[in-house]
Amino acid sequence: MPTTDILITGATGRIGANIAKHMVTLGHNVRALVLPDDPEVEKISSLGIEPISGDITSFEDVRGAVDGANVVFHLGAAFQAGGPFTPEQYMQANVQATFHIFEAARERGAGLRQVVFSSTDATLDKYPVDGNTKLINETNTTQMQTDWYGFSKILGERLADRFVRADRLPVTVVRFPMVWGAGEFLHFEQFRLSYFIEKLEAQDDAASRDTYSRLCAQAADDDSLVVALDANGRSWMKHTLDVRDISHAFEKLLGNERVLGNTYQLGAPSPFRWADVVPAIADATSERVVEARLAGLVPTFYEFDLSAARRDFGYTPSHGWESTLAEAIRFTTTGHTDIVPTRL
Repeated sequence: MPTTDILITGATGRIGANIAKHMVTLGHNVRALVLPDDPEVEKISSLGIEPISGDITSFEDVRGAVDGANVVFHLGAAFQAGGPFTPEQYMQANVQATFHIFEAARERGAGLRQVVFSSTDATLDKYPVDGNTKLINETNTTQMQTDWYGFSKILGERLADRFVRADRLPVTVVRFPMVWGAGEFLHFEQFRLSYFIEKLEAQDDAASRDTYSRLCAQAADDDSLVVALDANGRSWMKHTLDVRDISHAFEKLLGNERVLGNTYQLGAPSPFRWADVVPAIADATSERVVEARLAGLVPTFYEFDLSAARRDFGYTPSHGWESTLAEAIRFTTTGHTDIVPTRL
């Protein structure tokens, strides 16, 4: 593939930094729009990425950064784990800034060949009371979220649709599920009994109070690992994504005309089950494990259909939970990792 001039927003975050590093490794010229006071600007400079000082909420800054780019990867956003953010901040960073990217790309004209906009599975209503029995694809699940993060990303997707249909802007939307960076898999709070005790403590229905009492009786001085089960004893199940597979996806998306105007869900090769992962973590850390039927809580139980991404741009994720866990253990015990960490 010929060398491409790529602009990335959100490049100092763990997802953007890994994508940017991968693009540099492939031989592309990568620039990043970075806030003037971002403490991680040295991280991207050390990876061979040119920082451009600016703010995605400023149209003039965005227009200047987009000028000269062939491709834009728009990853900059206010997101749940990075806050707390106010509703106004979500609207500015996730809606107004996304409009700026699309409008600057439209002004750029034929020189701008592709925009990839990162959205999220947080736009989807994927938590029915009894768990999801269907594979979730790009169109079979409603988007009725009211939390500001999910709602603002829905608006971003609608903006993309408008620019595609009205201006023929070459936009591709990709939805990320929960993404694991360096070492993070070991520290997921929902693998811990304390998370569920705290969550249930605030609920006053009978099922929740009974579950809360049982969990407190199971609790020990240590923060035990927990195999989360639904009220019928079925293990919770979640479809997430290793950041290394996002880099693979963006490599496959780059320059692929077939994906323009479309939306794609990304994910790991398959979902993971608490019943499989938690005992494996316990084996590695020698921690105590308990099982808990979590009556009173809506279970996490869903899987994505990745066939559209596989068909249209050859998306073949290779990092299942075993690989993600092994890399997390390596990073935690040795400090070495193939992933650009959140902090260098």
